[in-house]
Amino acid sequence: MNKRRLLSAIATLLIVMNISTITFADQDSSETQEIQENKVKYEQLDNETLELNSEIAELNNEIESINLKLDKNNSEIENTEIEIENINKKIEDAKIQIEEREATMDKRLRSMYKTNVASSMILYLITSDNLFDLFYRVQAMSKIISIDKEIVSEINTTKSELENDAKTVEEKQDNLNNLKLSIENDLNEVNKKKEEQEAVLADLNSKKDEIMSIIEANEVSLLSHSLSIIDSGSSSISDLKDALSTLNYMLPQLNSDYAISLAEQGVTSANTQIEALEAAAVAAAETINKNETTDNSGSTNGNYLATFSMSATAYTGGEYTAMGLKPTRDPNGLSTVSVDSSVIPLGSKVYVEGYGYAIASDTGGAIQGNKIDLYMNSLEDCTNFGRRTVTVYIVAYPNQW
Repeated sequence: MNKRRLLSAIATLLIVMNISTITFADQDSSETQEIQENKVKYEQLDNETLELNSEIAELNNEIESINLKLDKNNSEIENTEIEIENINKKIEDAKIQIEEREATMDKRLRSMYKTNVASSMILYLITSDNLFDLFYRVQAMSKIISIDKEIVSEINTTKSELENDAKTVEEKQDNLNNLKLSIENDLNEVNKKKEEQEAVLADLNSKKDEIMSIIEANEVSLLSHSLSIIDSGSSSISDLKDALSTLNYMLPQLNSDYAISLAEQGVTSANTQIEALEAAAVAAAETINKNETTDNSGSTNGNYLATFSMSATAYTGGEYTAMGLKPTRDPNGLSTVSVDSSVIPLGSKVYVEGYGYAIASDTGGAIQGNKIDLYMNSLEDCTNFGRRTVTVYIVAYPNQW
C-alpha cells in the first residue's frame, strides 16, 4: 500500500480544513479570484478523492484475497478435524483389538502358570513315542511361542503407528490454527487501513460538497433569468423560446445535480407553455410574428449591449471553468470563452465573430484587457485557429438572459 498517497491525502485534508469557511466574494477579494480559488480547490480535492478511491479498491481486492485464503484454511481445518475423528475411531477400534489380544495372552499365561507349563512341556516332550513325534511336538511348541511373539509385535507396531498418526494430525491442526490466526490478523489490519482511508475520503467529499454548493449557486444564478421568464406564466412565445434555447445550451455545461434538475424542469415547462400558446393562437386564427430565436450561423442583428475588438487565441482541456462549468465547444449552441472579468463580466452571454455564441465562464492569467481565449475540442483545432483579431458582442450581462 502506498503510504505516501495516504499521507498526501491527509495533508491535503488538513490544509483544506485550515482554510477559512468558503463564502461568496466579500469586499476584500474579487469575485473572479474567489471563483478561481474554489475551482482549484475542487479539482485538487477531486484528484485526491480519485486516488483514495483507487487505493480503497486495491484494499478491497486484498481483503477478497485474504478472505479466500481464510476460507481455504477453514476448509483444511474442517478436513483435518474429520481426519482426527477417523484416526480417533481407528485408535478406539485398535484399543478394543489390543485389549482382546492382551486378554487372550493373559489367559494363556495364567493357564500356563497354574499348570506349571515348564514341567508340562518337558513331560510333553519326553513322552514322545519316537523321534518323529518328538520333532513334531517341538515344532508345535515353537509355533505357539512364535504366534505369541507375533501378537506382541503387532500390538506394539499398531500402538506406535497410531501414536505417530495422532501426533502428526495434531501438529497439522496446530499449524492450521496458527495460520488462521495470522490470516485473521492480516484481515483486521487491512480492514483498519480501509476504515482510515474511508474516513479521510468522507472528509474530502464533505469539503467537495461545500465547494460544489458555491458552484451550484453560480449555475443557478446563470439560469435564474431564463427560469424567471418561464415561471412568470405571462411570457410571449418568443421570450419562452429564447429562454428554452438558453437552458438547452446550458445543460451540457452544468455540474450541479440541482441546477441540472432546475434546467430540465424549466425546459419541460417552457415546452408545455409554448405548445399551449401556439395551440391557442391556431384556434383563434391569429397570425403570430415569431421573433428570431438564437442564431449561431455568424450573422448579427445589431441588438447588443457592447462591442469590442479583441485579440483571440484558442485553448483546450480542463474539467471546470472558473465558474465551475464544464468547458464546451458547441457551434450550434453556447460555447465557452475565457475573458478578463473586468472587461466582460463572468456569466455574460457573448457573440464572437466567426465562432458563435458563448458564455464568458472562464479566466486565464494571460487573458488581460481586450483579449479573449476561445475553447476548442482539440489541440489541432487550437493550432488551426492560431491568433487573430475578432469582434466580440455582449448579448446579455449576468442575470439578464
